[in-house]
Amino acid sequence: MQMRKDLIIIVNLENGKAQLEFKLPEEFLTERRETEMRMEIWETAGGGRPIFYGNYRNVDQDPMTALLLRPHLWNGRKDPYLYQVRAWLRFPTGIDSSLFKTEDSGKFRDSEDFENRREVYWQRDLAIYDLRVIEKKGIYLNEAEFHPHIVEYRLPPQLSEYGTQDEQMERDLERLARMGANAILFHNDDRKSEGQEKTGQDNAGQKNGVRQNPGTDHFYRLCLKRGFLVKDLWITDEKIPIYRGLPGETTQEMLLSEDGRTLTEHYYYYQAKWSREPVLYPALSTLHRQENGLLSLTVYSNQKKVVLYVDGVLFLFQSAQTGGPEFIFEDIPAEKLPLHLAVEAGNLSTSLTIR
Repeated sequence: MQMRKDLIIIVNLENGKAQLEFKLPEEFLTERRETEMRMEIWETAGGGRPIFYGNYRNVDQDPMTALLLRPHLWNGRKDPYLYQVRAWLRFPTGIDSSLFKTEDSGKFRDSEDFENRREVYWQRDLAIYDLRVIEKKGIYLNEAEFHPHIVEYRLPPQLSEYGTQDEQMERDLERLARMGANAILFHNDDRKSEGQEKTGQDNAGQKNGVRQNPGTDHFYRLCLKRGFLVKDLWITDEKIPIYRGLPGETTQEMLLSEDGRTLTEHYYYYQAKWSREPVLYPALSTLHRQENGLLSLTVYSNQKKVVLYVDGVLFLFQSAQTGGPEFIFEDIPAEKLPLHLAVEAGNLSTSLTIR
């Protein structure tokens, strides 16, 4: 029996109720009326339990719908709750075999494929949420204001020295979560639909599309499970950093270095800007000698105060300024080398030696 994930689910969320409509891919819509569809929706928490059963006939003519009262909403990184949808489409034993001819040659598919198509099985995750833009107010997720921390993402290679594509995607999303990202800008030419659409417009004026590429499909499922909102267009006035560049591409906005392993200073800048975890990171690329011969260093942190010591002696402490995570220390004495610098913020500390 085939197991697929391209069942289309249209979600209409209104007045605390979720109206679901299920649609089959076009290849299963025929003029025959003997097909039968069985649908189940399962909760995923607490070991899982079924909350809906449905049986449908004439699936290509009559709408297949379900109503969930007070559904558990997917709420991004705070609560990435998912339902699981399971569906079985059964064909009669006497089904017209011409339905399984290939499009290009008109020849029959092999007998094993034909037998498997007598019953087709779908299993896929379902996230129910309301995302909308309110003019002059902002973006709202489930009626609460949502501040997107957006990163542009590109799929890693299928296989590299850092592991399989799936392993790399898992690691990438862990890093983005630690950085404080909650939204992803993702372009993929192979994208068609994962089978979930939502009524109404999102902030990009787009409907969720359908994904068919296996790597892309898996990436979307990982994002849902980890609480990332994924769109192919985000409207924002802020620069959007890029996690992974194309081969040979260089930009200051890149979060992962060309070696595919090392995180750049830009990553720590955004981590200090977005993350709730304590961050303290001296940006070595900013260390330079001023015209007066003294040094300047920028430190990224999300703490209220950062203290700088020079050769063990307190030099200066700075309080956080609005608008960014940068603490700029200037006029650092550098009469002799090596010079030992240490920075502290909250319970964090780090040091460096300048030779």
